[in-house]
Order: sequence, then C-alpha cells, then structure tokens
Amino acid sequence: MSVAKEKPLLDDAFDRRAVFVDTGAWVALRYLRDSYHGRAVALLRRIRAEGIEMVTTDHVLAETVTLLKARGAVLHALALGDAIIDGKVARFVEINGARRRRAWELFRRYRNLRAGYVDCTSFAVMEELGLQAVFGFDSDFEAARFKLLG
Repeated sequence: MSVAKEKPLLDDAFDRRAVFVDTGAWVALRYLRDSYHGRAVALLRRIRAEGIEMVTTDHVLAETVTLLKARGAVLHALALGDAIIDGKVARFVEINGARRRRAWELFRRYRNLRAGYVDCTSFAVMEELGLQAVFGFDSDFEAARFKLLG
C-alpha cells in the first residue's frame, strides 16, 4: 500500500520559492495557548522541509511583539524580535517611503475590506517581491487575492 504524498505548499509555476509571514503565524508559533499553534508549527515544518524562504516586515514585527507582550509573553516577544531583526528566521523588509505610499494606495483601494494599514504594507511588499503565498491565518489576504497557507 502506498502513502499519498502531500502536495507541495507552493506551485513552482506560479509562486516564488518564498512565503510572506504575517502576525498571526508569528504569534501562533511563539504563544503555545494560541488556537492556531499546532497548525502553525506543522506548517513551519513543511516550509522548512521544502526550502521555502520566509519574508516579513518591520510593521508585522511591531504588531507581533506588541501582541505577544500584551498576552504576557514578553520573553517570547524579545526572542522572536531578535531573531527576525538579525535575519535568522526570515528576510526582514523595512517599509520605506515608496512602500508606505503603495500601502496607502492599497488601504484606499481596500477601504471596504477589513484589511488594516499593516495588512496593506504587507500587500505592498508582496506585490513588490512577486509573492503570492502567506503563512498566516488572516482572511484579509485572501480578500486581496493572495494565497493563504494557514
């Protein structure tokens, strides 16, 4: 009896070999009581096994460490922040002037969606880098036509 092989996370014909990591994934990975913790850990294992690069931003970092600290997980916030800033777990992209302007355009475009400004900064970076896939649990990415892996 053969075991069915899991379908790869990314379609090489469509996706780059990188995934954008949103706040929800970072929090779920570091906060064991998060309802998505198990899913996030399993997905991270697959991302690493498939050699997929992870990309995140300074705005996502700010949102993540603030949320972790608010949940009483300040040591997790500090450890994750250090790892992200040092480039140990993901490519760290800073939101510069051009990205801020594009994010604002997207914020205006998506005014009727639930997407917030930080989401729109993520959308801008994803557009710029040609990324389609998101490691996260926020349906706003799907509403903006990105592929949610979580």
